[in-house]
Amino acid sequence: MSEASHLRAANRLGALRYPAFRALLGAGMAMQLGTWIQRIALLWVVFQITGSAVQLAGLGFVSGIFVLLISPFAGPLADSVGARRVLMGAAVGQAIAAAIVAATVLAGIESVPLLYFLATAQGVGNSLSQPMRNLLVYDAVGRDLLRNGLALNSITGNMMRVIGPSIGGAIVATRGADLAFAVQAVLLIAAVGLVAGLRVESTRSLVRAGVWSELRSGFAYVRGHRTVRVNIVMAVISSALVYPYMQFLPVVVVEQVGGAARELGFLQSAAGVGSLIGLWYVVSGRGGTTTMLWTAFVYMTLVAAFAQFASLELAFATLVIAGIAHSIYSTLNQALVQLNTEDQYRARVMGLYAMSGGLEPFGTMLLGALVQALGVSYAIGGFAGLAAVIAFVFAVTTTVGASRRPSRAPAEQ
Repeated sequence: MSEASHLRAANRLGALRYPAFRALLGAGMAMQLGTWIQRIALLWVVFQITGSAVQLAGLGFVSGIFVLLISPFAGPLADSVGARRVLMGAAVGQAIAAAIVAATVLAGIESVPLLYFLATAQGVGNSLSQPMRNLLVYDAVGRDLLRNGLALNSITGNMMRVIGPSIGGAIVATRGADLAFAVQAVLLIAAVGLVAGLRVESTRSLVRAGVWSELRSGFAYVRGHRTVRVNIVMAVISSALVYPYMQFLPVVVVEQVGGAARELGFLQSAAGVGSLIGLWYVVSGRGGTTTMLWTAFVYMTLVAAFAQFASLELAFATLVIAGIAHSIYSTLNQALVQLNTEDQYRARVMGLYAMSGGLEPFGTMLLGALVQALGVSYAIGGFAGLAAVIAFVFAVTTTVGASRRPSRAPAEQ
């Protein structure tokens, strides 16, 4: 390998020089692997019990609504007690819930309310852990390596997205959902151990006010900064109109391609396979707002297309390409929010950014009703197609505006 090749490889792995980042990466991998294994088990068991797309939508609603209710408070909470402690608490709560459900399912109790309880615990934990992990990446590697750190974090997360559904599908098919829930509990406990040893220097707001005052100042900051506002609006569009499709993959698998649990795990991992390819673009530190918007448009268009296919192989290939675009879009979006936000507002803004995910359950409920009424292909195609149109308008206007400006800040390019 040439000296230039060695240098490029070192740049792509720059964040791994920091022990704190390596520990955070390991904790995130354990948490995400457990989440994907659990997701397959939850979706499949609920669909097997009820056979209802509306019940799948309800499961997504209870797991996602807490992102809307709790995420805005994540920033003030991180400022008060520290992101590391919040992340540990979220993982402990999720592990306890998974262990309870594993024990009851092993005892022969497979009730929908019990599975809703687990989805609720997962939703509460995710509403806190997601913004905390992003904040801690910044704290672990600093501003200059933030894109690199978030991209490496996303690469490992998407590896778990590829591995997790396949493992989850195999476990459910061969042993049962109880083992899947038990595996998740063990992985979460491992994550707690890694986070407990994490030592980072945090930059937070030095002015302490009431929670509501801090929330108001966070909203005011977003209103006054267009670049941050664009990132958050795009996150809202994705959460409300695109991400809900994943909740209905069991319907796509059974009704469109004639598969079962193994095929569900296979299809669920498709976007993760593509993400592993796309993230090599971001890991080198490249990309800005224009790139983020155009890749969002490509991703949303491909999701709309995938739902029209009756072939498992064609659906898988389309989601792989969609995953390439999504990995670039979503990682840049997360990085640009932090890079364009002043340090003293970062925790609050990231809490508001994470809150956008709270719209997913509302989109999921509406999409579930449309799946029941119109069929899965029309419903997903219509939702993702509308998102693609909105992203296209943003991309065109931003590209035209950028071409007219003589210079731009590095974080916005």
